[in-house]
Amino acid sequence: MVAESGPDDAEAGGVRAPKPRAWVRMAGLILVGVLALGFAVDTVTSSPRICGSCHEMTARVASWGRSAHGGIACVTCHQTPRPWFALPLRLADRTRLLARDVARHASGDYPDQIDYRVSGAAPMSDDVCLQCHDPKRKATSGFRIIIDHVAHAKRNGSCVSCHVRTAHPVDTRGAALSLMSACFTCHGTARTPKASGRCDLCHPSDYELKPASHKVATWKNGHGKVALADLKQCELCHAKSTCDACHGIEMPHPMGWSKGRPGHGDAAKKDRTVCAKCHAGTPDMCAMCHHDAYVPAKGTWREQHASDVRKRGAAFCFECHADQDCVRCHMKMFVEGGS
Repeated sequence: MVAESGPDDAEAGGVRAPKPRAWVRMAGLILVGVLALGFAVDTVTSSPRICGSCHEMTARVASWGRSAHGGIACVTCHQTPRPWFALPLRLADRTRLLARDVARHASGDYPDQIDYRVSGAAPMSDDVCLQCHDPKRKATSGFRIIIDHVAHAKRNGSCVSCHVRTAHPVDTRGAALSLMSACFTCHGTARTPKASGRCDLCHPSDYELKPASHKVATWKNGHGKVALADLKQCELCHAKSTCDACHGIEMPHPMGWSKGRPGHGDAAKKDRTVCAKCHAGTPDMCAMCHHDAYVPAKGTWREQHASDVRKRGAAFCFECHADQDCVRCHMKMFVEGGS
């Protein structure tokens, strides 16, 4: 007669082995926990707040917030598009992006200008744009521009060949989906002679070509700041020779211009009226920068300089003036005063 096995017999070989259902349950819980953690990390690190936490990104984040893409997360465009189930690959891409920017933050080598491509950042691929935009849709321009979108898309082969500042517009250029500067990478160039640079090719006959900013009374005296901030916009309509001819001198000023002679000193000595076109409004515009002790309310620097020379000495004067200048001027005053 065979004896029945009891509970003690199952444990004779050691610890009781868990039932198969317990293993499955445990593995499932671990998998769910890993997925939950992964999606949580994915959600947190995809927030624009992460990108904006570095001060180097402040200008870019502010620009993005003003754009038509202000409601779209940074990683939607700056990361390779992947389906939800490719979570590990998405997190790997995210890690590379964050590591790149953190390294630049630590090194301090990060450009402040919005209109500057970060080293190592590839141009935006069409796959990124096509996540939301249907390439077969009929595109229209809200800025009254005549453009054959289908022909340009087929010919250029890239969305960013025209849409270069869609998500990060520059203040001085507005927030248009296409910028005129992008048009002139082909139009009006020797490289693509068939792409004419005529205004009426893209603008209707009743289109106001003169920007609204140019109609403001203060534009003539204030346009210099705009030109310095974004000269590319001026060059869309004006050749550099136009600026030089109007100002009577090379504009913008060349390198080393502020360093006395040779530089702006020789130009001012030749014809000071050229300087006065922009730098006017005081009895002595030169003294405003060159002499800390100058007080415009007291008249010209010529009338005030004696006390400063006695205090500081003449060596300061010779940084800009030749020593003969003192003799020439003082002898003239002596002759005129004695006559």
